[in-house]
Amino acid sequence: MLRKSVGLLKRQGRESAYVDCLLVLSKILGKSKEYIIAHPEDTLDANQHALFLSQLERLASGEPVAYIVGEKEFFDHTFICTPKCLIPRPETELLVEKAQEIFGAKPPSMLMDLGTGTGAIGITLASIWPEAKVILTDIDVDVLLVARDNCKGILGKREHVYLICSNWFSALKEGLGLDLIVANPPYVSQADFNKLDKNVAKFEPERALFARDDSGLSEIEILLAQAPGYLSPDGVILVEVGEGQAEMAVRVADAQGAYGKIEVFKDLAGIDRVVAAFMSP
Repeated sequence: MLRKSVGLLKRQGRESAYVDCLLVLSKILGKSKEYIIAHPEDTLDANQHALFLSQLERLASGEPVAYIVGEKEFFDHTFICTPKCLIPRPETELLVEKAQEIFGAKPPSMLMDLGTGTGAIGITLASIWPEAKVILTDIDVDVLLVARDNCKGILGKREHVYLICSNWFSALKEGLGLDLIVANPPYVSQADFNKLDKNVAKFEPERALFARDDSGLSEIEILLAQAPGYLSPDGVILVEVGEGQAEMAVRVADAQGAYGKIEVFKDLAGIDRVVAAFMSP
């Protein structure tokens, strides 16, 4: 079953066919991927077989496997992921890594994840820094409910984690004194629509993907311009940017006159992926 299904998907051009089929089978059987690999002689019962075939059709249509199995791994956690949410990506883990490096042994007392989606960034940081106050915001209530469920599943009964429906900073008061703001905003320009993987454009939410201008910087500009009003005097904002956008994002941050230092960090592919703007001490 696995061999035939992988062959079918590969012929259709799905490069991740093997892993995707393993994930689907793992979810159906309630067994780990490693178990499935080690037990190729196992068979599916009639219900499992029918469910696998229906999900294979979804894979064949190009639907992301995260939406089919309803979850996605990010750092050391598994997050509920629905089609209302952007799928967490490996390059976004750089935001978490750099936040850890910047704060080192002295965790931030309060941080905010803007446009949280599944909550992957903010909840991961909350798990790393259990004493920190963490604010998760999103413009979409339905998306925020997914983040809430992930909070419960990953953090359990944690005080000091707040979920707020907000269009970026719109529902928040200035002067919060945040030590850290993290954000993975929409940064794909309308002009770059055709450069996207067709299945990303087809299945993932447009609001989470596309900026509102031809440069892809509209949301990044809002965040970098407004963040100083919400950061502490020595706070920092970390923003994920698209390929080729870092230089312009640095210019936007520099133009605010509020940041004392601006840094750019590369992802594993060597692409400038995260811009960090530090408030002037």
